[in-house]
Amino acid sequence: MNKNEISQYLFKKRSAVELSRWLRTVYFPEITTRFNNEEFLKRFALYQNEKIPTNERNLTDVRTRMGVLIEFELARISNDLFHESNVHNIFLSYVVANRFPDLEVRDNSGNRYLRFEIKCLQCKAEEKSANFDTLKKDIDPSSDFVIVCLWDWVDQKNKNIEWDSFPKIFKVFIFHAYSLASLRDTYWLNNPPQDLGEGYQGFDIRYAITCKKGIYSKEQGNYGKLTRIKTKADGFNYSPQETAELIDTENEYNLFKEEIIFLGFKIIAQEKKHLGMNSISLKENGNTYGFKKNHTAFLLSSKLNKKIFHETSFYITNNLTQCIVMTDKYKSTIYKLKNKEIKKIKTDIKPKKIIDFIDPV
Repeated sequence: MNKNEISQYLFKKRSAVELSRWLRTVYFPEITTRFNNEEFLKRFALYQNEKIPTNERNLTDVRTRMGVLIEFELARISNDLFHESNVHNIFLSYVVANRFPDLEVRDNSGNRYLRFEIKCLQCKAEEKSANFDTLKKDIDPSSDFVIVCLWDWVDQKNKNIEWDSFPKIFKVFIFHAYSLASLRDTYWLNNPPQDLGEGYQGFDIRYAITCKKGIYSKEQGNYGKLTRIKTKADGFNYSPQETAELIDTENEYNLFKEEIIFLGFKIIAQEKKHLGMNSISLKENGNTYGFKKNHTAFLLSSKLNKKIFHETSFYITNNLTQCIVMTDKYKSTIYKLKNKEIKKIKTDIKPKKIIDFIDPV
């Protein structure tokens, strides 16, 4: 990136689609690469057997804290990049009010250009709970983008810094905010609860509202959940008016939903206590559906065309004695091959409990 390129895009001199693609393929890949450098990561890393809480309440607090820190670092890295590129009349500023957006591109006169809402999701979280509930009336189609960072802890030693683990950003997804809100609202309006009564599901001037048996109330938190939007790819029959921005956003969103589930599965499967990083990919028609090491395999059920983990031949062909089959929410069922019979050992297991029910890998 050079001075002219940064100025052309960040000063809104390109279309929303061009901006989305540039942010997706040029700008945020550079920011992510810099974030994942050890000089940045050492400030986030865990040292000397420090532990992250495992109970859900405190784990949520850690994820919230990490989201704030990642957001801060992305802005700081961006401003360093501007300085290196001799772009001195533009900077990324923090929005201190707890509202949309999180970051704004401004010039030294205070004029505002692009706006970024940052969402940080831990890949292996069972419930990806990032919320985007900003109403369309509060979104500028020409300048507003939702940036979703997929991150997780990596247990990998470093020869220069003696950390135990560090948080890595695996992928960043860029959405045109207005188009994402259109997809969200189309699904929301066309998927009301069964017990509306004579009421309607919709919006007032401040927030989404729902109705139960004719009684209206403020929506309780499901409306804006990023991973719950349905599109044509999910068989949902309704869609907003197709524009170049919407098509680009819908394609990115479908990729996001698929990738976040698989990334979380991969990270869990390749944890040290499970298969480790040197596991082998299991593929069908070029698509990875699981990983194996020695006699153990982790399989993602939504990636399988059929229930091969019920077939003795699958175990024999792959020299397996046990399979851990995961849902998209990472609940596991464990199968073991004993005396040429496949036996279901345990169901509905959370990731942290898998190790209690499998044989040593």
